[in-house]
Amino acid sequence: MQTTNNRAESASSIASAFASLSNGVTELPPRFVALKRELVADKEDAVLAGWNRLLERVSLEKLQNLDTSIIPEVEFKDIAANSGNIPKDIVKRLRDCGTIVIRDLVEEAQALKWKEQIRNYVNKNPQTKGFPVNDIQVYELYWSKAQLEARAHENMLAAQIALNRVWSAKPEDAVDLEVPLTYCDRVRMRKPGDRSFNLGPHLDGGSLERWEDPEYRKCYAKILSGDWENHDPFDVTHRLKATVDMYNGPGGCSVFRSYQGWLSLSDCSPGSGTLHVMPDLVASTAYTLIRPFVKQTANGIDWELGLDTPHFHGTAMGTGQELTTEFHPHLNPHGFVSIPRVRPGDAVFWHCDVAHMVEAEHGGIADSSVLYIPSVPLCEVNIAYVKRQRENFIQGVAPPDFPGGVGESQHRERGQDEDVKSIAGRRAMGFQMFEVHDRLTTGQRVAAETANAILGFN
Repeated sequence: MQTTNNRAESASSIASAFASLSNGVTELPPRFVALKRELVADKEDAVLAGWNRLLERVSLEKLQNLDTSIIPEVEFKDIAANSGNIPKDIVKRLRDCGTIVIRDLVEEAQALKWKEQIRNYVNKNPQTKGFPVNDIQVYELYWSKAQLEARAHENMLAAQIALNRVWSAKPEDAVDLEVPLTYCDRVRMRKPGDRSFNLGPHLDGGSLERWEDPEYRKCYAKILSGDWENHDPFDVTHRLKATVDMYNGPGGCSVFRSYQGWLSLSDCSPGSGTLHVMPDLVASTAYTLIRPFVKQTANGIDWELGLDTPHFHGTAMGTGQELTTEFHPHLNPHGFVSIPRVRPGDAVFWHCDVAHMVEAEHGGIADSSVLYIPSVPLCEVNIAYVKRQRENFIQGVAPPDFPGGVGESQHRERGQDEDVKSIAGRRAMGFQMFEVHDRLTTGQRVAAETANAILGFN
């Protein structure tokens, strides 16, 4: 009998990750009242004062003037010409906004070729599953040859290194931001007129975990003390040991993903079923984190602390963090802007805490297709995942974070490990030993040695 290494044996879809799509239960047990009180003990006044300052930052008057131009764009060739670094002026905008468009990451002809290859793969394997079942827009595909090639493309890996250099790590942090790993994700091929793939405003990386996991909440210590203006979203230290998926939810992400991202396979403009983001990373994160601790007063205008209910707005066990018009009215819908028009070969990346959504309807005239390819740096939690992912790849079943079932194990012309040809691409997939040399910091050395031990190369 074939064994699988997934969080759920039952087949499912992207809907499993969100309570609003899967009708998940959002009621929380009384212990979350105690958690609320614990987190703001002796900081109540500072938290409320921070919230009131935050409301000025996310006022309707300010947000409604934002548009697509706030999202930074850079040509991949400019990164390559800058010693593999994103230009400094773009870095500043990325740190503020949290989202970036990288133009011409691969050639347009190559992107279109990959799309055609994936379509052929689906046609040869009509048993392929996806969401929604009756008219698939997001395919449960991970191991097509086109996906393997795109993830291992030298420009993709170089872009991920450049993006990870925006983060900061202490010399002793067991991470190497210069070494990307591959986290294998789905394919979206959204048809014109589609209204089913309606991902409302949300954050990836769990929901309750941001408050409940002791290490994860250290990432937001400044916010939870009311000093949100000094929050550094690009500090890697506490991300490395954070548990971002305490409830083993189907569709959740259990690794440290520095950026979610996708590679465009289409010419897609605003209104064509594309991505919208909240372009103030610190403010949207602070709003989400502080919101459970405050409530409006009886006059409907002022705010006060609210620590008597277990409600953490937009959360549920084992799902993503959702932002609703009822509980997050300052962000939803006025705080979101569309990404600019993208063409085949362009890529979009957004920080793991960026609030984002997908347009409710695809109003364009052609498909809106992307390969989801996030950025995942070398560290212990990530390489442990890659080891399990490698096993699933060999078997042809879905990666560990994704719902189980037979996956692509019976698909014709499924990609194999020999289809990942470059050393860097094979290393990112766990098929090649990591280098250990004298130029590494203490933390980088630990990360490489740990990776080699976990993968069985020692």
